Amino acid sequence: MTRARGVADYGYYPPVNNNILINPSFTVKQRGDVIEHDTASYGPDRWQIRGLNQVGGTMSQSTTVVDDATGINKLVVKHSGATNEAYLYQRIEAVNIQGLYGKEMTFSFGYSDVGGSGVPKVKIEAWGSSATLKLLYNAVPTSLGDNRWTCTFTLSTADGTIPDPNEIGMQVVIYANEANNAPDEWSVWETKLEVGSVVTPFIARQYGEELALCQRYYYMMADKRSGSTKGTLIGTAFKYSSSTYSFANLPVEMRSIPTLVKVFNGPSALRLLMAGSPVNFSELEIDVDSTTTMVRFNSLNYNVSSAPDGSGGWLRINEDDSYVALDAEL
Repeated sequence: MTRARGVADYGYYPPVNNNILINPSFTVKQRGDVIEHDTASYGPDRWQIRGLNQVGGTMSQSTTVVDDATGINKLVVKHSGATNEAYLYQRIEAVNIQGLYGKEMTFSFGYSDVGGSGVPKVKIEAWGSSATLKLLYNAVPTSLGDNRWTCTFTLSTADGTIPDPNEIGMQVVIYANEANNAPDEWSVWETKLEVGSVVTPFIARQYGEELALCQRYYYMMADKRSGSTKGTLIGTAFKYSSSTYSFANLPVEMRSIPTLVKVFNGPSALRLLMAGSPVNFSELEIDVDSTTTMVRFNSLNYNVSSAPDGSGGWLRINEDDSYVALDAEL
């Protein structure tokens, strides 16, 4: 019997994405498409951006755009006023670099700017188990041409100890302009951190995979990117012994028990609906019984006296521009 031949028989194998960075092409933006930054805040998921400085900066904003010529998704940061210490960085969870200590690693990316030198600077640091930092690289990277840059370093810690798996393992930083002051506008794209001393081609993950990786650290329950959050379901609820409980199962296991991020527009921003009895409230907190896979919400006015024990219901956003998110970032 003759076996049917497949693509593997002809020497073709699906490409392997060996990129340690999460959201390296900036496609996941749970916090919104255009972000106004303070001194240091998140733009696209997992990426923090140094924004306004202490001496006169009036605006720092980031967004992502698709380059018309190449189709590449680029992070674009714009500044107004006098700014310095302008940079982009990602902290990497130690579990993602286990087994890599003592090995060479390579960081590569695309960079361009308006009003600057067109030359970036890179700083890479590693954490030990006592949160001590070791500087692994701090210099202008090597040019690959065509606005691509790279640097190679050996991963190690200051005292030879390795942090707990779910703590910070290392951090990569891209400074806008090697002089460490902010151009009017700068762009970064196709960031890659990999094992070895050779830069390999950038391969983007599928969006669904990237979103799931990001949700380990931040989960937007009422997604403000949609333009309207009214009616967004937050969790299910039930009443037991004169108390009402609301739960939300999480799509992925978060790095740690999350903290609550909430923006509420007045006392009617959240609504509990149970047995035909709507209750509006503006205070919400995560219960101590929450885990990395499920959270239980508490509120000052969760008791719905008119609902019988055993009643079911749901908790939802009741006003536009209100949202609830869970944060377990490093």
